[in-house]
Amino acid sequence: MAPTTKSTGKNIEAETALQAVVLADSFNERFRPITLDMPRCLLPLCNTPLIEYTLECLAVAGVQEVYILCRAHSEKIKNYISTSKWNRSHSPFKIIPIVTPEARSIGDVLRELDAKQLISSDFILISGDVVSNIHLDKILDAHRTRKNIDKNLIMTMVVKEASPFHRTRSLGESSIFVLDGKTQECVHYESAELYPHKRNMIMDMEVFEKHSNVQIRNDFVDCQIDICSIEVLALFTENFDYQDIRKDFVYGILTSDLLGKTIYCHIVKDAYAARVRDLQTYDAISKDVLSRWTYPIVPDSNLQEGDSYEYMRGQIYKEQNVSLSRSCVLGEKVIIGSGTEIAENVKITNSVIGRRVNIGPNVKIDGAYIWDNVTINANCSISRSILANNVVLEENVIVNKGCLLSYNVIIGPKITLPSYTKLTRHKQNLDYDDYDTKDKEDKEINQLLHAQNIKLVKDNQKDDSYDLSNLSFTDDESTASVISEGSSDEESDSDEPSNLEIFSKEVAQTVERAFSEGHTIEIASLELNTLRMASNTSFRDTRIVVIPSILNQINTDKLLASTKDVLTRWGPLIGKLVHSKDDQTDALFTLQKYCAKTDINSKIFAPSLRTLYEIDVIEEDAILEWYYDERSKGGVGKPEIYSKIHDVVYFDSTLLILAL
Repeated sequence: MAPTTKSTGKNIEAETALQAVVLADSFNERFRPITLDMPRCLLPLCNTPLIEYTLECLAVAGVQEVYILCRAHSEKIKNYISTSKWNRSHSPFKIIPIVTPEARSIGDVLRELDAKQLISSDFILISGDVVSNIHLDKILDAHRTRKNIDKNLIMTMVVKEASPFHRTRSLGESSIFVLDGKTQECVHYESAELYPHKRNMIMDMEVFEKHSNVQIRNDFVDCQIDICSIEVLALFTENFDYQDIRKDFVYGILTSDLLGKTIYCHIVKDAYAARVRDLQTYDAISKDVLSRWTYPIVPDSNLQEGDSYEYMRGQIYKEQNVSLSRSCVLGEKVIIGSGTEIAENVKITNSVIGRRVNIGPNVKIDGAYIWDNVTINANCSISRSILANNVVLEENVIVNKGCLLSYNVIIGPKITLPSYTKLTRHKQNLDYDDYDTKDKEDKEINQLLHAQNIKLVKDNQKDDSYDLSNLSFTDDESTASVISEGSSDEESDSDEPSNLEIFSKEVAQTVERAFSEGHTIEIASLELNTLRMASNTSFRDTRIVVIPSILNQINTDKLLASTKDVLTRWGPLIGKLVHSKDDQTDALFTLQKYCAKTDINSKIFAPSLRTLYEIDVIEEDAILEWYYDERSKGGVGKPEIYSKIHDVVYFDSTLLILAL
């Protein structure tokens, strides 16, 4: 008989292969139109794909199995992995790409992973656009130690201590962590986006009764690195409301009285960790890499096979086979890839130059990111912009700050691109259509483009900007928002009710019961999701019934006050049914169709839109998309009410159109 041995939980964890889950999709559009051609995790940062930094961090931690969860451009991700060093026999871990084509959020991705039953123990959950030199093995040990003490521990979030204005913090996103000062247990989490600005935070007083030393911290950079137990995946499966890891999952766990689970923070002070969330952090992290704050993850470490960077004085990195003229000037923080040729009287500062780039004479480049195979002809000027692969600038082109030129775009000659211009060869649809085809400036720029199928994708911006909270609404009839005529639903020829009709009736009854019994948003959402899944219907089918049901609660005799009260109370239920910008836009069409039924209802639209915006159910991008969709003018609702919109609010480089 074999001798019996006793093993601690820690030893069992040590014997199990260490697994990591990489989220290759961000489920936002901050790098569009570039990400129309390439997934964000494969975009180059200092001439190295972002995912290489993430995988290098996992390799140092001793990870043995890596699951890459991808949706958009999944074939490109799989092809990259199959030809990279990580697919060689000497690779420290095995990579398994998992394609989730139907996923619409991170929550959906993690639910699909749970269904496959691939994770067997505690694992590392990390975004595919993280740059870090943290030793995760030490954080894993600390997590396991805490878990031996606190059996309810399911997650450790890695955060880096930094000032609220640190360069690697996204200007549009911030988080408030409430911690136990002794144990670093996170007892409350609050997302604090810049727009709309939050002025208060609600916490349960029991937090202060249970924890004598409470710290409220907003000086953390969320690294998007988590150590998770397998229970995390199960909780995502059990709660379809969980779409975002922080805003939904962490907040939901910490505010739940039933689950009894705990989450901790691991505070990093000396190491480097940051996520490329947007263009601002892309620029900041690129500068940090060139300044060697990320050491040993620096260009001359030559992370990819075939890299040959050498570090030179002045934080300049140059690969082999680079041709520099004698009169060109290289300033600090410059990296140049192999095969690049730079002509006379060129000045380059604070910039990344990719491979096989051809730069003509008298060119000035400052703070720009020039990717592979770009051609820049004579007398061009580029400032703080991104030029993707195969872009061509003809002679005398000026690219002002904030421009994004996507793959294969050709500009010029003698063109000046306004700041924050975005150009792509893709035909634009709902996401990136020309905001105003009658706009003279846009027409002139489109006429100057080489190829007819290049479309202008532009963040319009003016000097005057207004906070949405300053917009006022009155009971005057002039406040009626845009409403346009909609086509009626097709009637069924059959006397028997369809499955959708039965579902709609049950949804209406569920919502009415929630109103009468005063259910919480969580309970009402759980009942609706259960009903939706049992009926095999979509979120859209649910929204079509829920939104009118909520609006029917508004007292039109006290329109403004009642609209605000009803939507502040029940608007978050609509938020549980929208998981993307397209969902938000569709919800606006449902709102518009309801408000178009009567003149009284038409007055509800504007205050409803404002309230839904203030409570974070509808975002400005969705309002834009709805406004410029032809259906909002004539396909749904009353077109004559649409014409009453007359005020254009410029908000954070994005147009918002609202009725006054």
